[in-house]
Amino acid sequence: MIKKRIFLLYIFLIFSTYLTQNVIAYPYNSNFANYQHKLQVLSNKNNLKAEFLVLIANNDIKRKYGLMNIDKMNNKYGMIFTFNSERIINMWMKNTKISLDMIFIDKSNKIVNIKKSTQPMLTKIISSEILAMHVLEINANLADKYNIKVGDHINLIKKNANL
Repeated sequence: MIKKRIFLLYIFLIFSTYLTQNVIAYPYNSNFANYQHKLQVLSNKNNLKAEFLVLIANNDIKRKYGLMNIDKMNNKYGMIFTFNSERIINMWMKNTKISLDMIFIDKSNKIVNIKKSTQPMLTKIISSEILAMHVLEINANLADKYNIKVGDHINLIKKNANL
């Protein structure tokens, strides 16, 4: 009887942890009022090419859920994933319902690679192929619309300096 109770408690704890992570991430990424940080894409001559309001995914839970389960996103929004150091960044589109352009950015904020029009729901790895520290996700085809290219750079203006 005690073993059964311990087993049930164990199952409950695992299920609770799963639910808690989903509850934390879902309101975070689905409430576009949270997308308050300005991100500018600038040419190598510092001409403004595009400007987005972004959500910053700066911890494991936020990075894990990214833009999952979002049905649509206005073209003015995006999400930037930030990491503590440069690395080959591997992303995927699991549970992501919208096609995205993934823009990989190095530690000096220079765009080093772009993966355009990613396929929704695909679990195949999408790699930066080059050392990067950030990934900007925006709606598919916006990189072409705004002529965003490798060599351009970003300027992130955080609403709260503590982020």
